[in-house]
Amino acid sequence: MSRKAPGVRLSGAHKLRPHWNHWQPRLVGSPLRGLAVFLSRLAAVWEPHSSTFSAPPVYPPRIYHRGMTHSEESRLANLLRRVSREDDRDRRLVTLKQLKEFISHGESKVTMVKQLDNILSTLNDIMNESSKLLWELRQEAAACVGLLCTVLSYEAERIFKWLFLKFNSSSRDEVKLLYLVAAQRTLEAAGERKAFSHIMQLVMNNLQSILENVDTPELLCQSVRCILQVARCYPHVFSTNFRDTVDILVGWHIDHTQRQSLTQQVSGWLQSLEQFWVADLTFSTTLLGQFLEDMEAYAEDLNHVTSGDVPDDDIPPPSVSLPKLAALLRVFSTVVRSIGERFSPVRGPPITEAYVTDVLNRVLGCVTAAKQVQFSEAVLTAGNECVGVLLASVEPTGSLMEAILVYGLDQLDCCVACGSDYSLAVLSLLTLIVDQVNTKLPVSFVEKLLVPGSQLLNLRFHPEKEVMAAVHGVYQALLSLKNIPTLEAAYKLVLGEMACALRSLMESLVPSDRDAGPCSPCSTIQHPAFASLSLPVEKAQFTVIFNLSTLTTIGNTKNSLIGMWALSPTVFTLLSQNLLLVHSELAVFYPAIQYAVLYSLYSHCTRHDHFISSSLSSSSPSLFDGAVISTVTTATKKHFATVLGLLGNLLSKEHLYPDARLLLLTWAQEISLLMVKSDTYSPLFSLPSFSRFCRGLL
Repeated sequence: MSRKAPGVRLSGAHKLRPHWNHWQPRLVGSPLRGLAVFLSRLAAVWEPHSSTFSAPPVYPPRIYHRGMTHSEESRLANLLRRVSREDDRDRRLVTLKQLKEFISHGESKVTMVKQLDNILSTLNDIMNESSKLLWELRQEAAACVGLLCTVLSYEAERIFKWLFLKFNSSSRDEVKLLYLVAAQRTLEAAGERKAFSHIMQLVMNNLQSILENVDTPELLCQSVRCILQVARCYPHVFSTNFRDTVDILVGWHIDHTQRQSLTQQVSGWLQSLEQFWVADLTFSTTLLGQFLEDMEAYAEDLNHVTSGDVPDDDIPPPSVSLPKLAALLRVFSTVVRSIGERFSPVRGPPITEAYVTDVLNRVLGCVTAAKQVQFSEAVLTAGNECVGVLLASVEPTGSLMEAILVYGLDQLDCCVACGSDYSLAVLSLLTLIVDQVNTKLPVSFVEKLLVPGSQLLNLRFHPEKEVMAAVHGVYQALLSLKNIPTLEAAYKLVLGEMACALRSLMESLVPSDRDAGPCSPCSTIQHPAFASLSLPVEKAQFTVIFNLSTLTTIGNTKNSLIGMWALSPTVFTLLSQNLLLVHSELAVFYPAIQYAVLYSLYSHCTRHDHFISSSLSSSSPSLFDGAVISTVTTATKKHFATVLGLLGNLLSKEHLYPDARLLLLTWAQEISLLMVKSDTYSPLFSLPSFSRFCRGLL
């Protein structure tokens, strides 16, 4: 698609200019009538008993204005002369700023109108200076032109025409850029002022013509800034040029030879025009259809190359087809995002569930076909982004769901040979798949993500923090599933890997001729998938801490029935009993792990008010409790006593990491304040565990 499509040129608006000679006296009626009026006014101020004439002297208005105009003209002429002839750069800049201040006050509009040609000529000479040392001065000159156009709004048409004429006649891009800066300053200052309404179509037509012919990113950016300002303040004017503007910007977007930063910028511009995309939905969907047809054409060319069946010598090689396919996938994603929330089957035709499903299947087919021909990270990254954008609008079922799950796992396997951008795109897609499929997600999919050898587990050790955070996002999505059997499968795998990591750490502390023994608190959470695996010490530490952080998804959900009751073991039992091992031998050699377990338990208890209320509840269900709530209350009844005993035991230990001791003291303070807050908590002081708690503090 050409980015120099023919523009639409409309006729300019009418030239409107008020008369500024309203102070000129006008003769009405005959000379005799004028004399009579004069005599009657003279009689009104003449008092027979007064010896003096009390009327103030009357000065002709034109004499007063002439005097003021002459003074202002002299000052303006002096500023223009100094800014043109001054040799010192700094003094010129100061003078130009004085000129700018003179214009901004707007008290001498008559003078500026009379001297408009001289002002513009002087500013134009400055903008056309060739020295790079004067770039700041030239920018100030452009700002002066913009300010002048704003102050003399009735001369805006004349100044805009001058700007566009100078732009078209200039051969230097840096000077053209300054003319566009001046136009932008004017449009920003003018805002939605009605004084500019009659010339906006003229301005838009000229900007459109400029956009069609610019060939550098700098001029493109500046011309688009002007156009977007028109779109914001005069949407009715821009709407007639919307399609032509999109045509040009899409041309830049799909030009894969441009820098990625420019492509992203163009994408942002297109997305900022959401109201116009939605208003012209037929055009939007037609454009998407054209992109899709072009994608399929390139995919077909690639298939011909693979099969060796090349019916036409004109079929481009993969080195040409793949970058263009990637560019089409990127622009497709941009347009879908530009349509925004309107791109949803819920909002009705033309965006229906059948439409989105069909488009998604066709995009999957194009990306898969390209991958079979030649591995292209650019195509796969753009394809994952495109699939994700479409998937966000539909809940996949049946064959589409199966295709999406297979596609996601296949893309994850490719992370071995790709960079961080690709990995981030895949991880974002996986998170979206889990969120969208959710209750229908099969256990087999979860197992493939979390078993040893999965690339998801390896990406946790990626040097880029963004990638590590994205992996964390996938874990959180898996541990937020609403399907309990699938959630339990994910939970047990996460716990099994933690048990494997803790076992590996214990083995590093035990001499090789001694057996660590199977009887440990972690034995109840081991998983067959990790039974024969042993991790290096550094990876084992990281694995425990990372997996603990992901469990906060379940543990810190307020009143979570799943976290407090449905899973086995519960999050509380896991942290307070199953991982108690880390509070003994490992606490000395791996204090970071002890701190991570303690902080996870502290966070979980804080979120549920340390389970104080449930510890006072009756073991039998009340009339107001439902069956499930009653069961949960009963299950958490002893949690507070366990916390008190745990704090007492740990605080009494001599070898305790300082950060861990500080955390325990903070925790103890919070509990103490809560216990004295209400008289209803008085029975808690008689708990045996409270005595241990006090001894630990002492």
